[in-house]
Amino acid sequence: MQKMTPGLLTLAFTCLSCSPAGAQSRKQGREAGYQAVLHSYAEMIKVGATRKEVEALLKSRNTSFVRLCCVKEGTTFSDLIRIGKEKHPWYCSENAVYIAIEFVTVDRDAPTKTNDTDIVQRVVIWHHLDGCL
Repeated sequence: MQKMTPGLLTLAFTCLSCSPAGAQSRKQGREAGYQAVLHSYAEMIKVGATRKEVEALLKSRNTSFVRLCCVKEGTTFSDLIRIGKEKHPWYCSENAVYIAIEFVTVDRDAPTKTNDTDIVQRVVIWHHLDGCL
């Protein structure tokens, strides 16, 4: 039986990491990281907090965020914090991963505007395809 040289051993491990099983393992690792980030935000931002409170907290921690309307039906503008990116389909330029802080409005006269009184409904991981044909 022939011994494997260190070079062949390295090549074998490299090929294993390139396999579909290796790719799946890396994806699971990224998802675990996203879940950890989600957990930290969910601990910090409680359901029922106001937009004013949440955005003041994010700004005090120098956390960049953007607003996007209606991530989920029945909600108003969500605050999105980018935490990663994933492989995207050929017809899109990006698959961004965000922490989405979803708000509901208490001002029924202005459901598509942001108000300081909007209330956190939930904090979730949200994948968003961008630049799609």
